[in-house]
Amino acid sequence: MRTNLVLLVGTMFHLAVPTLAYSANTQQSPDESVKSIAPENIQIKGSIKDSKGEALIGVNVKIKNSSNGTITDFNGEFSLKASTGDVLEISYVGYKPITLTVSPNTSYNIVMKEDTETLEEVVVTALGIKRETKSLTYNVQEVKSDVITTIKDASFVNSLTGKIAGVTINQSANGIGGSTRVVMRGTKSLFGDNNALYVVDGIPLSSMRSTQPEGSFEMPDGGDSDGISSINPDDIESMSVLTGAAAAALYGVSGANGVVLITTKKGKEGKLTVNYSNNTQFTTPFVTPRFQNTYGRKNDLVYESWGNKLATPSSYDPLDFFQTGFNEINSMNVTSGNDRNQTYFSASSTNSRGIIPNSKYNRYNFTLRNTTELIKDKLTLDMSASYILQNNHNLMVQGQAHNPLVPLYLFPPSDDFTKFKTYEHFNPERNFPTQNWTYGEQGLSMQNPYWIVNREHFENNKMRYMFTANLSWKITDWMQATGRLRVDNSQDTYERKISASSSNLFASDYGNYLKQTTQYKNFYADAILNIDKRFGNYGINANIGASVTDEVSGEKIGYEGHLAKVANLFTFENIIKNDPETRPLDSKGIHTNTQAVFATLQLSYKSAVFLDVTGRNDWFSTFAFTSHKNSGFFYPSVGLSFVPTEMFDLSHTPISFLKLRASYSEVGNAPQPYMTSLAYGISGGNIESLPFIPATFLEPERTKSFEVGMNMRLFEDKLNLDVTYYNSNTYNQFFTISMPPSSGYSHFYANGGKVNNWGIESTLTYKQQIKDFLWHSSLTFTMNRNKIKELLDPNTINPITGEKIGNMPYIDVCTNDSYKQRLTEGGSIGDIYVTGLKRDHQGEIYVNPQNGSIQADSENWIKAGNADPKYNIGWNNTFSYKGISLGVLIDWRIGGVCVSATQAMMDRFGTSQASAEARDNGGVVVNGGLLNPESYYSVVGGGTTGLLAFYTYSATNVRLREMTLGYTLPNKWFNNKLKDVTVSLIGKNLFMFYNKAPFDPELASSTGTYYQGIDYFMMPSLRNIGFSVKLQF
Repeated sequence: MRTNLVLLVGTMFHLAVPTLAYSANTQQSPDESVKSIAPENIQIKGSIKDSKGEALIGVNVKIKNSSNGTITDFNGEFSLKASTGDVLEISYVGYKPITLTVSPNTSYNIVMKEDTETLEEVVVTALGIKRETKSLTYNVQEVKSDVITTIKDASFVNSLTGKIAGVTINQSANGIGGSTRVVMRGTKSLFGDNNALYVVDGIPLSSMRSTQPEGSFEMPDGGDSDGISSINPDDIESMSVLTGAAAAALYGVSGANGVVLITTKKGKEGKLTVNYSNNTQFTTPFVTPRFQNTYGRKNDLVYESWGNKLATPSSYDPLDFFQTGFNEINSMNVTSGNDRNQTYFSASSTNSRGIIPNSKYNRYNFTLRNTTELIKDKLTLDMSASYILQNNHNLMVQGQAHNPLVPLYLFPPSDDFTKFKTYEHFNPERNFPTQNWTYGEQGLSMQNPYWIVNREHFENNKMRYMFTANLSWKITDWMQATGRLRVDNSQDTYERKISASSSNLFASDYGNYLKQTTQYKNFYADAILNIDKRFGNYGINANIGASVTDEVSGEKIGYEGHLAKVANLFTFENIIKNDPETRPLDSKGIHTNTQAVFATLQLSYKSAVFLDVTGRNDWFSTFAFTSHKNSGFFYPSVGLSFVPTEMFDLSHTPISFLKLRASYSEVGNAPQPYMTSLAYGISGGNIESLPFIPATFLEPERTKSFEVGMNMRLFEDKLNLDVTYYNSNTYNQFFTISMPPSSGYSHFYANGGKVNNWGIESTLTYKQQIKDFLWHSSLTFTMNRNKIKELLDPNTINPITGEKIGNMPYIDVCTNDSYKQRLTEGGSIGDIYVTGLKRDHQGEIYVNPQNGSIQADSENWIKAGNADPKYNIGWNNTFSYKGISLGVLIDWRIGGVCVSATQAMMDRFGTSQASAEARDNGGVVVNGGLLNPESYYSVVGGGTTGLLAFYTYSATNVRLREMTLGYTLPNKWFNNKLKDVTVSLIGKNLFMFYNKAPFDPELASSTGTYYQGIDYFMMPSLRNIGFSVKLQF
């Protein structure tokens, strides 16, 4: 009801706005009316249809060099007074314009053809500038809006998986509304952020990215934190993906990891048009562990399920705990305008229920945009405002803490689980309900799973508003000046309520309460002068500009503490004030400022040879205390492309278009704030300097990249091939070196290291139309090879002792008992190391001859592999016949490894199918003999403390990722009152053709660089099945 009311109010509010604007701007003055009435005028009529015979609504029909004009109605018809000899100009977005001369004939039947060449030949590039694809010296992949709106995701970025070459996408394990990890052309930075930059309408978007999780006690996630997940996908017109550094060089540090350029919708000239869509999907767990139900406990004193075989299999199934979730997205937009003023308004609601009981995600988006030509053909003002309300409750990722999957997956099949559905009983001694759970914590923070989801609340509320303004002045036909700004502010309020009788690790006898408000403030502004001029066969396109970005992130105010005498009264007043665990959560946040100047120059010859040169100079506040304070850092790029089909006649060959290109670029990365200055903190009421040596000598991290590529179209553009080879080196990485306590400092910073990435990305598309049948196929291929060439130079000097730090053979970047990710020279970022069993000199597992036991080897770490895939392949097919369409997307991720500590813990507790099969087979085979399964798994199993060498799996997987079946109903069924009514059945993650891991290897417990490929009671991935409805009126 709330959703419908919000959409209804928004619609009613805006329906009047464009109508009034349209009426006001199209009304003729008295003088114009007099001019248009002449004795020779005649009344002409006509109808305008597309090539399929469908009426086109809102087509502009105008008399050239006159203000006299009209638009077609719902039947595609128009009526207009004109004079014989007048020239009619007929235009419609997405169709080729038509001009015709008025004859004595008063009736016209006009057919407009789609302007596919215009749609496909121009893409949005860096700085939001539209350029012809043939002029680009780097690889750009364009994505139309229907790619992300057919099967909608609360975070639209997930809809790009398998459809873009050169990109690896991992969805967060917290399901609907979570962040997404997007890495282009490999992981480059050892210690920095490797996620792509998002640019909306030419302006970079603030990341708002959270820190990555660590350890076994990970708290439930607060929802999206990457800045882009909360954008309404129905507001997007198109996207351009710039995977290479050359394409993104103009964004400097921000674009070092690639860029996703997003162009949003704006108002259109014509009558008021309303579009509405509903996308409803029902979700169930996709890949889950396999459980046993034939063995129970030995006795009431032991929780593990290593008892005798049950007389009859247990009916207990952990998966019964999950509920069918859903994700419903309702969206509408209204557009209207005339040739001087266009308005766009949209409202959408995203309402989701997770597969975990009492988990949900809700989001409401509102956008208003107006484009006005202040001075005709000279000065244009484009303004937009967006407001987002978001709430999520109990979104979980993985780990032991507050995770219902731990007691679910380890519960003994022999016991009665149904009695714990009543998760609390009234306690007369304490005078409030307390938790019903008789098994204790078992060293794993274990609690009643129903208590966890109903009495431990994690809620996040976000308010976000964005304002954008763009003022464009067309100075001459070949020169234009543009000024842009964006304000992007948000406020997150996070609450954690832990009820009384929860685990004493998390709450006192009366409960625990945390409340924290975090603010993000981002301001961006730039000014750009564009020149586009031709001199015969030569052309010049140049841009020069300056920008400033000012950001305050993580400004916090809040408190945390155990509750006092009143149980479950979650207020600040009820917190124990003198408890050592009571603490304020205030922080001034991190304030950064970046100023830049940039320029591009493209020279062309006969529209066949293009030379690109770009340069950008950044001044970072994080370098304010270094020698680069005044000079900043310069990032150049150069590119060359040659289009033989523009120079030579290749009509006798199958080649209809051919472009060869090459480019070189340098981009960089800035250090974290306060690394280069003497910073202070507050401890115990005293101001103290932070314990590191200011790194006034730091240089920026740099990436030098080279790429060559080819774009070719064959057989009248039916077959298209885009292929790119790239090679990049990232050096001057930021290292943290520990120091002895006697030095008075904990660490210092230094530059060093070198990481190489090289690879191939290609896209092969085929399009064939036979009468009413159309087949469009796209095959994407991605290969990346990552290698750490160098770590820190052993000659690096310790600034305190003056001594060399010496050789550093490896760096452990994340450790978790028997799992770690280690950086070594010659290795790769993402290498996973695990521990195994002690072995003898022949490499066989060591078995104690006296008692037949095996022993863990915690000293020798084994390289298990790398978390990243070696190849990504996506095959997307669309078939359409008349109004029926079928879409199928299959993708492959080949290579890489993953680790399941969940399986290790289930084996240890005897609840896995593998543990039951071992008992059924008489034991576990070791060196050709059989070992007692309980003894074996007591050593090998055990979650993150187990020997994860035995729980390492290939991450290769092949799946039917998406499938759609739709039908577009003929407009005549609705007397042309409704248009483009399409109903579809949709599905996502429908079937896994190949997967050896006991979980979905694509899921990410972190959107950061590390903690990839590890599952520890992670939320399962989702299978989505549903329907969608789209219509226009």
